[in-house]
Amino acid sequence: MRSRLLNNLLLSGVIILALISCSKEPLPEGHYTGDRFGQLNSPWVKDEDSFGHETLWDCLLFGEYPTSEVVGGAFGAVDAYALADGDVIEDASLYSQLEKASWDENDDTVIGNKRFHRLGRESAISASENREQHYRWTDLSAWHYFAYAPIKWRVLKITGSKALLLTDRMPDTHPFHKADEDADWSRSDLRRWLNGDFLMRAFNDSEREAILETGLENAPNGYFGIPSGPDTRDYVFILSGKEVFDSRLAADYGFYPGSGIDDPARRFRSTLYAKCRGAWWSPVKGYRGNSFWLMRTNGYTPGTITYICDFGYIYNQGTSVSCDDAALLPAITVDLSRAQYSVASPVNSNDIIQR
Repeated sequence: MRSRLLNNLLLSGVIILALISCSKEPLPEGHYTGDRFGQLNSPWVKDEDSFGHETLWDCLLFGEYPTSEVVGGAFGAVDAYALADGDVIEDASLYSQLEKASWDENDDTVIGNKRFHRLGRESAISASENREQHYRWTDLSAWHYFAYAPIKWRVLKITGSKALLLTDRMPDTHPFHKADEDADWSRSDLRRWLNGDFLMRAFNDSEREAILETGLENAPNGYFGIPSGPDTRDYVFILSGKEVFDSRLAADYGFYPGSGIDDPARRFRSTLYAKCRGAWWSPVKGYRGNSFWLMRTNGYTPGTITYICDFGYIYNQGTSVSCDDAALLPAITVDLSRAQYSVASPVNSNDIIQR
């Protein structure tokens, strides 16, 4: 009797463990698009060719970047609907310390083992007191103080120990090219900035060692045939039209692979730091707070660049390469066997849909 009871208990335990294990797995009708490494999977997709497609991205934290603003009083520079929890840190004491702090040549300081960055008008891409759906700089001479926070990345594809990562929120803004002239990715100011200033600010020495140089295909615009320059190799980059729209590659990364729909998987929001630097946000019901983001594929002329709008649709015609209020979604390839990262909460495309 005692032996039978023990066996029953053991069997029950196995069943419970099996149920728990199964509850962590995606629905059986979906599939993973690539390899697994440790606790991280490539995107899981369901009904990828239908309008009801669903994607689950595993996520990780790697590197850090200015994100949340520290304020000493009431905050009204950004519409409340465009803010996420934690974007504003209301702390008069901390604000006072930041005003009195010593700052290095990068406008960074450390208080209580916490890293901060200050932003002035001259370091913003654009700044105005009353430009609609833009950060309201009520005092153009004032400093704005931001706390660094870990960067959350979506895993777009794992191959062996290599993972292609895309930021979950737009951390910054920068024109594709400063001058209003013909420019492709290989010659763009954005490419230089991402592989220079952004790379150095977002990652420390050991983190940069884990970031791999990625070979990029810079294919012509699929609708207008405009060339997008030679192929390149970069440590930090932005995605191309082929990688997010109407291709097998887009499906592997978790985006809707066809055309004709506003894909929730392509909708993103910018951080408060990006907004302070000049990123626009949408006031449109259903997409309020979303920003638009650039791709590295040229538009209908060599002086334009394609982008994804606030509701997740690709504009192949593009906008001027000197556009000053588009947000950015940096991408990197990381060797997970060498990187120091933390697993973060996953993102489901159904959670992105805004009613």
